[in-house]
Amino acid sequence: MATGCATVSMVSGETTFETAITEEQSALRTASDEFCATAHDKGWAVNSNGFANLTTLLIHGESAVDRSEASYADQIGVATEPAADVITRIAGDAQAARLGLVGVTTEAQTVLAQAETDTARADVTSFERALVRAQRAHRNFTAAVEQLSLRTSDVAEADEAVTALADEIDAARRVADDLAARYASIGEASI
Repeated sequence: MATGCATVSMVSGETTFETAITEEQSALRTASDEFCATAHDKGWAVNSNGFANLTTLLIHGESAVDRSEASYADQIGVATEPAADVITRIAGDAQAARLGLVGVTTEAQTVLAQAETDTARADVTSFERALVRAQRAHRNFTAAVEQLSLRTSDVAEADEAVTALADEIDAARRVADDLAARYASIGEASI
């Protein structure tokens, strides 16, 4: 079964204007799908609440009973592994998530840079899915750093990497807004 991400699109559901797939748009969707799969597979964006469990059921066809996911903090042993190892792991994971999001954002910016290219709804929603996964990963990394800070005060390396991810998420949000606005303006122009 294919791995995917769930989000609520910021694009009006009434707009149905679609255009032909271009190579760049396909690259955006591919990059978004790869980022979502990586975030899920590496445990960065594990589900931690009832709504997320419902989302897992709908997307992956698995229930909480079928698949008991430990929190990211539990997966990496925040409470049990040596603090220095956990700090390195969180910092590395947050850095990898940031770089992955940079790649997806770069693809979105490529779509935006091509003025003659129409933006397809699939591009907008795939980018939004990647952004939601990045936000979930950020929350999980932050929670892990907070838990680890109960054991040691030397969490600066991990905290800096998580902050850098937050900064990249903010930049990606602005690009997502621009991409959604482009899509909405194309739909309005066709009416």
